[in-house]
Amino acid sequence: MEVDVDDESLEMPELDFPPPGRRNPRKQSGKKSLSKSKMKKLLKQELEKERKSNVFHSFSAFYEEQYGSARWSSLMACLLSKPRVACLVNKYCNESSVPPSPNSTRVPFLRLPVYESSALFPHPERDTHNVFDYYLMDAASVLVTEALDLEVGDKVLDLCAAPGGKTLGILQQLDLLQGSLVANEPSPTRSKRLSKVISEYVPANLRTSIRVTRRNGIKWMEHDLYDKVLVDAPCSSERHLLHDPKELGTWTPRRTENCAKRQLALLFAALRAAKLYGRIVYSTCSLSQLENDCVISKALEKGKLDFEIIQKQWPVGERTEHGWIILPDVSQGWGPIYIAVLKKLSTKLELFEECVEDLEELQDTDGEPLLLLPGPES
Repeated sequence: MEVDVDDESLEMPELDFPPPGRRNPRKQSGKKSLSKSKMKKLLKQELEKERKSNVFHSFSAFYEEQYGSARWSSLMACLLSKPRVACLVNKYCNESSVPPSPNSTRVPFLRLPVYESSALFPHPERDTHNVFDYYLMDAASVLVTEALDLEVGDKVLDLCAAPGGKTLGILQQLDLLQGSLVANEPSPTRSKRLSKVISEYVPANLRTSIRVTRRNGIKWMEHDLYDKVLVDAPCSSERHLLHDPKELGTWTPRRTENCAKRQLALLFAALRAAKLYGRIVYSTCSLSQLENDCVISKALEKGKLDFEIIQKQWPVGERTEHGWIILPDVSQGWGPIYIAVLKKLSTKLELFEECVEDLEELQDTDGEPLLLLPGPES
């Protein structure tokens, strides 16, 4: 899942939480006593601060249990720092400068022309066809699109496409004269942002091979149709969460459990939509094992879904049980991004219909994602 890269999203959060333990405001000796309303207000503030402190410590304990104390400490430090931003050069721009700034160097683990720099990238510029020359995003997210292994003539479905970074990555590798792309996003506001990105980066004469839809991904009804399907699933997005104290204050373990249920349903929809022997790439920007390997494990446990896992290895990141994860503490600041690559081996539609019977409660949120909180930009 993605979030727009802008100045506001890169601000450092204020996470000066005290250790748990209530501290009631008291009047200080020798000073004028506070009014009853003022005391009530201060007490309310202290209680809220204590609640947020408890949430933060619960959040930290949850992930420390998964990663261990030492690893979580280093990972947390990276998550709290500003996310790294790379520059994806737009192949549709006829006046693109490569590299886009004097301090730029090419990201070595990607096939696409993506550059990193120690300095801030200047604002993208438009060419004579009114399309921008590059797009700013996390380099690890570009790797997700390369995992699709796109070929000439591919019909591609991007099931959870907004705000459009990975969609644009797909379009850099797709021949729109022979292939096609369906980019889906159920949220009206995020779908609008997705359409804007496509119009800003792809010439009008090539957009006829691109279709933007606003369907609930879980209810995707097309089957056995696409050569490649990307499921960049809505997730807990912990890095973004840590930069938003208000959202962090609402966190509970139930958040990642709910995400995992929806992600599993989206994966079923993607498997249904893919052609026989088609490739499905499942990705999140979550740190939670429940939303990553566990989703793939649950799909395998169903026993009715006939697919295989394609084990991939990249120069950055580390292997997991079913896929690959790029974490910023050991990947030069890139990520987090989880990737699993699957190959469909059955076209028996009834098997997929049976697998979603236990997830019917997720069908009621037509048109809106489970979480409105976006994840790191891709």
